[in-house]
Amino acid sequence: MRLIRFSFCLVLSIVVFCAQAQEQTCEQTLNDAQAEFDAGRFYGLPAMLKKCLEGGFTSEQRFRAYYILTQAYLVLDDPIAAEDSYLKLLKVNPEFRASIANDPVDLYYLSKKFTSRPRFTPHYRLGLNASFPSTLANVSTYAGSTENSSGLRIGFPMLGAGIDFNINDNWAIGGEANFVPKTYSLAAKDIFGGDDISLIERSSWFDFPIYIKYQKDSGRLRPFGYAGFAFNLLLSSTATMVANDVLANGSTRITQGADVDFSYSRNTLNRSLVFGGGVKYKLGKNFVYADLRYMLGLNNIVIPDRNFYRPDGLLAESVTTYGYVGEFFRLDYLSLSFGFVMPIYDPRRLKKVNANGFFQKFPWIKKKANKK
Repeated sequence: MRLIRFSFCLVLSIVVFCAQAQEQTCEQTLNDAQAEFDAGRFYGLPAMLKKCLEGGFTSEQRFRAYYILTQAYLVLDDPIAAEDSYLKLLKVNPEFRASIANDPVDLYYLSKKFTSRPRFTPHYRLGLNASFPSTLANVSTYAGSTENSSGLRIGFPMLGAGIDFNINDNWAIGGEANFVPKTYSLAAKDIFGGDDISLIERSSWFDFPIYIKYQKDSGRLRPFGYAGFAFNLLLSSTATMVANDVLANGSTRITQGADVDFSYSRNTLNRSLVFGGGVKYKLGKNFVYADLRYMLGLNNIVIPDRNFYRPDGLLAESVTTYGYVGEFFRLDYLSLSFGFVMPIYDPRRLKKVNANGFFQKFPWIKKKANKK
């Protein structure tokens, strides 16, 4: 047994030693290549770097090697090889962007022929929310007035996934599918002159927001903001209700039954506006993010013809047992979520190098712009 352990440790030590030696050898090769480049000896660089490029370089070393080769091919007036090296450079580090201040001018202009911008960016979220019912019309089971109020409760967990289609480095069109539990409390006082009712309504939804997003495209911290429209699909809605009845002798009686199902009297498909923003934090090639969102309901979620009745046409239990009928209301909610972004980088040569950008597609707009 001891012999087996010793043999295993020996083999592991040899593997680690060889890997470290290989890394040190390739680092020296890279340093020698840089020295050759600085001395103006370009022709031997591809052969010098070939072995370590095939296996041995770390990602950072591979980037430096392709950076040297791209410059060398540009000096040697070999545009095809230069473009091939630059494309491989972007595959190693898709967020590299050449600049006049930090990179050779010819490499900077070569970079304008390429992009590594993701066409699509998936993201995933987990969060919580607070719902806010807003009364559109008061509805009551009797002619008198009631005093109504709502309370704050937290819906958790909110789960979702989405994808952004990137128009350019800053603008994107996004779409999501989110499972959202929403809950809130209501209190109605002075029903029939003195009775009080409290309820906690819990509902489950699928939200499908579509929005336009603007985001910063560089730096470790990248803020973003968006606005759009959403379809809200109601899955279920039930409420726990408690009535505090005032009897003729002045005493009170607490009434509570099984949870009441309000799904039948709610619109299944609803609509809302979406406003939000947050910040992404870069981790390697991916991001984590925090997002604060407000969704503003656009329609009454109560079906008027079903507010008092069950599906069989009889009076609803909320009316017969508690003397309560729901108001007409829309539902807003505020959510805080945290998530993970995984850009699908796509290093590629641009089909056209377009100095006039968007105007190139519309000659009459371009003509007007040139006259100014």
